[in-house]
Amino acid sequence: MSLALRKSKRTVIQQFLTDPIIGIAVFIFIGFFKILPVRTASAIGGFFGTSLYYVMKNRNQIGRKNLSFAFPNKTPADREKILKAMWRHWGRVYGELPHAAYLYRQARKKGLSYLQEQARLKQGCFVCSGHFGNFEISAATYLFDTYCLNPVYRSANNPWLDKLLFQRRKGVLIPKGAQGAKKMLDVLKQGGAVVLLCDQKLREGISVPFFNKPAQTAPAVATIALKMDLPIYMARCVRGTDGVFDIEVYPLPLSKQTNKQAFVEETMLKINQELEKWIYEKPEQWLWIHRRFEKSQYQ
Repeated sequence: MSLALRKSKRTVIQQFLTDPIIGIAVFIFIGFFKILPVRTASAIGGFFGTSLYYVMKNRNQIGRKNLSFAFPNKTPADREKILKAMWRHWGRVYGELPHAAYLYRQARKKGLSYLQEQARLKQGCFVCSGHFGNFEISAATYLFDTYCLNPVYRSANNPWLDKLLFQRRKGVLIPKGAQGAKKMLDVLKQGGAVVLLCDQKLREGISVPFFNKPAQTAPAVATIALKMDLPIYMARCVRGTDGVFDIEVYPLPLSKQTNKQAFVEETMLKINQELEKWIYEKPEQWLWIHRRFEKSQYQ
């Protein structure tokens, strides 16, 4: 659904009262963190994030279910520690939002040469990531001097939030859905890198195992990569124990399979498996509180 259509569906009260109030509050919130030193902003954001753990009961229930799917052998107490640490991590992410460019400059980087070569050759590619670590650091800034990522995103229902949180990003913003498909193809044909967060449920997607459970997964990245003969890269931005982020980009090995269905299924399975590796390594840095599986799994 386009931002214009979303806006048209907002009630008069939402458009002229609640949306602006929420937008102004978020603007002040971001401005507050911007004037603080980055480590202070991160710490205060972590405090707010931890506070949400105690009030977001419905989201916590989803998180506990997801954690039980991923870590069936962990005790409930151990899974609860991960859930609480997740809230702190994502609170820190939002506290760090105004400092994304600085954090990017300070980050340890590995594998950017792959994307530099794509830029040099003016060849398009896909970059797959997830709601993991601090993806905003790369999404909000240039990966290097002359090249940037072009993210596929879902616009916020509140147009004020959409401008504050998404329009600040560099590159071409590609909205989800049919309206963004042409824009995505144009970016790829012009040699750009299209970024997708591949850990979200798509109702119309294909069923691909994730934590040993069927998960509806968007196949577009594999379908287009096969049709246009494009490489796929995995990319993550992980918070290190020293507070410095590690940005890593590496190619996803693609099958020589020429059968379209088999290629798409195999490619999406590989992407899910890479995401699983990241999550098992740093479970507190993945967003556990969204429904990745069918609604019936959460009842």
